[in-house]
Amino acid sequence: MSLLDLFKWFDATPISKIIRDSTYIFPVVEVLHLFGLTLLLGTVTVISLRMLGVGMRRQSVSEVASQLQPWSVGAAILTIVSGILLFLSEAMKCYANAAFPYKMWLLLGGIVLFFVAHRRVTSPTSKLSSGAMKVIAVLSLILWYGVAIAGRAIAFV
Repeated sequence: MSLLDLFKWFDATPISKIIRDSTYIFPVVEVLHLFGLTLLLGTVTVISLRMLGVGMRRQSVSEVASQLQPWSVGAAILTIVSGILLFLSEAMKCYANAAFPYKMWLLLGGIVLFFVAHRRVTSPTSKLSSGAMKVIAVLSLILWYGVAIAGRAIAFV
């Protein structure tokens, strides 16, 4: 099975047809996706800025991260679920779109960075240097804002 065949299959699923045929489902899912992404970017920004030493200096990085974790997880779940629904409704558009692969690679990078490095940095027992923490914070900001920018570019490319 080729990648094109896989995208055609996604495009032909019953859920993709329901979303495409409805007047209201796609816009509602799009709003939920943007809301989740905005909330996710907000939590990533606050944690990354704290890692960079900007603001909230009376709280440790791990305290800020643990307080924002429920919001981050909820936002990530909402964004991923709504993103899958949006993808299913426009799989062939995504296949032909130059921005879509960038969004997916940046998303993969953000997820990997979170599970490999970000969780260690925000742990109360973290022994990472300030420099390493700053590199991770900047990478996190680049990757997650890159996801948003590439996602927005899908409509224009």
